Amino acid sequence: MRRHTSLTVLALAAVLCAFGVGVPAQQSPTMAALQDEMSRSMAELRMQGEAPPYFIAYEVLDRTISDYSGRLGALIENPPRRTRTLRVEVRVGDYAFDSSRFVVQGFGGGGGQNGETVMAPLDDDYDAMRREIWMTTDSAYKRAIGMFARKKAAFQNRSSSDPLPDFSSAGPIETVLPLLQAPDASARRDAVARVQQSSAVFASAVDVDLSDVSITQVTGTRYYLNSEGSRTIAPIQIAGLVMFGEAQANDGMPVRETFSLVDHTIQALPPADQLVSKARQLAERVTAAKNAPIGEEFAGPVMLEGLGSAQFLSETLVPIVQARRPPDAENPRMTQATTNPFLNRTGLRVMADAFMASDTPGLKEFDGRTVAGSYAVDDEGVRARDVTLVDKGRLVTLLTSRTPQRNFLASNGHGRAGTVLAGVFQLESTQAIPAAELKAKYLALLKAQDKTFGYIVRGVRSDGQSGAGAGPGIDQAVKVTLDGNESPVRGLRFATVAPTAFRDLSEASRERWMFSYRAGATAAVSVIAPSLIFEELELQRVRDILQKPPVVPSPLK
Repeated sequence: MRRHTSLTVLALAAVLCAFGVGVPAQQSPTMAALQDEMSRSMAELRMQGEAPPYFIAYEVLDRTISDYSGRLGALIENPPRRTRTLRVEVRVGDYAFDSSRFVVQGFGGGGGQNGETVMAPLDDDYDAMRREIWMTTDSAYKRAIGMFARKKAAFQNRSSSDPLPDFSSAGPIETVLPLLQAPDASARRDAVARVQQSSAVFASAVDVDLSDVSITQVTGTRYYLNSEGSRTIAPIQIAGLVMFGEAQANDGMPVRETFSLVDHTIQALPPADQLVSKARQLAERVTAAKNAPIGEEFAGPVMLEGLGSAQFLSETLVPIVQARRPPDAENPRMTQATTNPFLNRTGLRVMADAFMASDTPGLKEFDGRTVAGSYAVDDEGVRARDVTLVDKGRLVTLLTSRTPQRNFLASNGHGRAGTVLAGVFQLESTQAIPAAELKAKYLALLKAQDKTFGYIVRGVRSDGQSGAGAGPGIDQAVKVTLDGNESPVRGLRFATVAPTAFRDLSEASRERWMFSYRAGATAAVSVIAPSLIFEELELQRVRDILQKPPVVPSPLK
């Protein structure tokens, strides 16, 4: 009967699609298979002498990924590829102490992850999907039993005066959003035009040795179901553009300039003519950086301008407002837990008094653009909440998932991409001034501190070295003297940025800029921030090992 029902649903879907009508998402054979196997597993899944699962969650990601890349005007395109993955999470024990978040010694120790992820059938075949769910649930349950036994044994000889629960309960939430049509041929033509025309600019840029313009689009559907009754059917829609140019200075130091955007669709990205203009500006910046002197190391007031300010916050402030809890370990020496500096500072001053910070995943538009980090429900079935993080400079709360953290036991809807993740982080000041006046304020601050020069940073990048004695890298910076003259410099990066640096924020602009980036396969984060003046930051020279320039120059020169 189930097979006949499935075929009937698919036949109805074909008829509706022929008339241009979208099929209701809840009729999907995938969701039907998830629901039926969930009921059977919660009722029957148990081994003799072992505890049954107290919580099960299923997630299916049905995605189509399209990549378009252009180099010097030539198209490099990978065919669209569709994948469907099934993730099964099974927890044994109870909310206070369960089989999750535990790292064991030996090969295949688990890394603290709780669940199994497999490739699922691409066809909407109810029987094939249900068989895959059954087999994966069985494997996840057996693994959870073994992990639970080892975790209990490890904790028998440990004592804690105030143990934290392993998981927090959440009420059932149903979120069924309209599904989207798959990208048509026009989306491909738009992407091809963008990468070909903008990448062709670098063919005539003699100082640029390497360049690339690429667009990646991910579309599809996310299905989520858990044993508490939460159910999510939502579209997956994310598109990203990355443009870079790279050259090598005469002393061998590489210089690199980047431009990136993340939005929901290719059509929402800048059109080809605007990207051509961006490519020309980027090539000019590469030339200026290649011929620029290496900057002097500096400690003192620093100005973060425009997009560079939002990029800087994404590397420094956003990570420490996310309450992430490291897993427990069979051998405590296996995990080097890093303590979030904000965990115990609720109610204390963490920023200058005029500043407030929030995370607003409900914000869908900013400055006429769609906000890529906006979402309705997180990956754990909890509805997204707008959260005030800092008010009048004092910490109010942190972003949380269903993994309890000291002082933050409940989720506020930010469990995404397997961790805690911001959605739309916003920073603003009640004493903001026009951006046009900010530079004069900065020069006055330099003079007051008896500095002969300072730095304005307009581009910041992540290069994987933050937290290892160094802060974020710098893409674009200028040295500014007290008379206001600017000259580009290269070879600088931020030293480690201490959390206390945000207490010394001096000024902020009224105007704000948005920077969005991908944080996982289907998640994005948006940061909306003003230009900022810090009273004290440290810039240091890059200490990389330099390579000699190529023996034979580029054939394009």
